[in-house]
Amino acid sequence: MNKKVLNKVTYQILNAKKKTAAVVTADKKVTSVNVAKTVKINGVTYKVTRISKNAFKSCKKLKKVTIGNKVTKIGAGAFSGAKNLKAITIKSKLLKSVGKNALKGIHKKCAIKVPKTKLTAYKRLLKKKGQKASVKIIK
Repeated sequence: MNKKVLNKVTYQILNAKKKTAAVVTADKKVTSVNVAKTVKINGVTYKVTRISKNAFKSCKKLKKVTIGNKVTKIGAGAFSGAKNLKAITIKSKLLKSVGKNALKGIHKKCAIKVPKTKLTAYKRLLKKKGQKASVKIIK
């Protein structure tokens, strides 16, 4: 058993040696998600470093997401089709990559809040990931 469901979000072990885990899927009815910075699976604590490809795809009721401070990668299509997603808070200062169309189909007035010190870097990183031009990236 390498998976754990926590608050309607399924986490899976990525690398047992490095003690890393990823968000794999979420319940389609979930309205608010707080991606934990760590998750305990089989009594071992793992750092959540990734949001997998299509993890929150078509979560039409999802309105708010907070991404933990250990996340380094957001997979392709991670939030695609989450049409009511209006607020994304990224606490991580370690984000290195965001997959293609990760934000496709999110709410046109969505606000993506990022750490102040990473504003310009994240604006570049989050550019052209499928979201409408009206989506704002703020500190």
